[in-house]
Amino acid sequence: MSFTVTTEPRENRQLAVTIEVSKEVVDKELRKAAAAVASQYRIPGFRKGKAPYHIVVQQVGLSNLYSEFIDELGQRVFREAIEQEKIEPYAQSSLEDIQLEPLVYKLIVPLEPVVRLGDYRSLRVEEEPIEVDTNEVEQRLEMYRDEYAGWQEVERPSQFGDLLTVNVRSVIIPDSDDENGDNAEEIVVLDETDWEITLDEENPMEPAGFDRELIGMRAGEEKEFVVEWPADTQSIYAGKRARFHVEVTSVEGYEKPELDDDFAKLVGPDYETIDDLRNAIVESLQNEKRNAARSSYINKVLDRLVEISELDYPPAVIEDQLDGMVRDMDQRLRRMGLGEGLEGYLRMINQSEEDYRESLRSEASKLALRNLVLSEVIKQEGIEATDDDIEEHIKQLVGVDENGEILESAVELANMLRFGGGRSLVVSQVLSSKAVDFLVALARGEEPPSPAAKSESSAAEATNMDEVSGSSTDAIDNSETEEKSE
Repeated sequence: MSFTVTTEPRENRQLAVTIEVSKEVVDKELRKAAAAVASQYRIPGFRKGKAPYHIVVQQVGLSNLYSEFIDELGQRVFREAIEQEKIEPYAQSSLEDIQLEPLVYKLIVPLEPVVRLGDYRSLRVEEEPIEVDTNEVEQRLEMYRDEYAGWQEVERPSQFGDLLTVNVRSVIIPDSDDENGDNAEEIVVLDETDWEITLDEENPMEPAGFDRELIGMRAGEEKEFVVEWPADTQSIYAGKRARFHVEVTSVEGYEKPELDDDFAKLVGPDYETIDDLRNAIVESLQNEKRNAARSSYINKVLDRLVEISELDYPPAVIEDQLDGMVRDMDQRLRRMGLGEGLEGYLRMINQSEEDYRESLRSEASKLALRNLVLSEVIKQEGIEATDDDIEEHIKQLVGVDENGEILESAVELANMLRFGGGRSLVVSQVLSSKAVDFLVALARGEEPPSPAAKSESSAAEATNMDEVSGSSTDAIDNSETEEKSE
């Protein structure tokens, strides 16, 4: 195809590509478009398909003929142009402008990022010590106590917050000036048996003062008292007095279990004593802090590497990261049962997708730049993912039985991860984990593992890093980024 191409570098690894199509090609396309139009529509004075070119132009307009082919022709000439100029786009190009006479396409092509790593072998990053505070252990114990708390019958006097079971009868006391006097018909307000009442100081029962009369009563006790409804209440008994007879049959308090050996056994069969439970909590907290500290340390190392490196990249790098984070959130919401995914969630909180994307932009930039330097480390160090690495990682992801074999229920998933896109995902995770281990060892001043060595990062860590990255917190996005070094 006859066309001329000029290119002009733009900032941020973008290339302006201008393609001017020859007049001969354009004329040929215009006449083809005119013939197609003439065959579809009746031109006054001519049979379908018989109207000459200049008549069709007069009838439909030259711009309408251009619209018949300009998009398809643009795609063709762009494909040929980038092949001719040996241009390798990083992502989809964008059309900046189209001019007609002569026909000129102007496009912006994002190019592969260029990463010039700093001296990462001399990089050192200090680690924060891991400490478990006594208060954290006590808080965890209180969580367990809350979990196993429940209603228990108590022998003490009742207090606010207790659950009482009572038999109660109350009748209105006739007014002294009632003309019927003692012969007035008895008005029964309450006549309940085994009535459960929760003594709530914040939300008292009517009439006001009834709850307080029950405070201090024990199971088995009876009491008579008079309570009056205020005159300004909305009750039909406003201004009336009633005599109550109450028998408390039980008092239950919402009790937490004591921190003793029996409580430890209640929490789990592995705990014989409360000290066993405390030690297990300390170990659990240490593991949690260790995992969190590792993720934080990895991010510090990568952020420091970004700082000492030179990165030149197109805006598409950040947009790709944003696309992945938005897609990940949509999938998470659907797994949680929100059928409409992110669209439904944003509608609920009255936020547009554009605003949501912008709220993620800062974090997306961090993640994208970390991935760029990590990919370059993989490339420069020749880090590889062997078949054994891949299979081991798949096992860690899907789970194995006591013999180390993939669970029968996970065989299909494992096969999906062994081939095609699934395999690319696993390879990306293995390479990232190996590169992370390599950089962490250097940052600690240790001897780094060889490129062929298996990664020490567990699948749980890698999976957690993937999940966190999509929710725009500090971690590496291994799942959404395919290594550009491959």
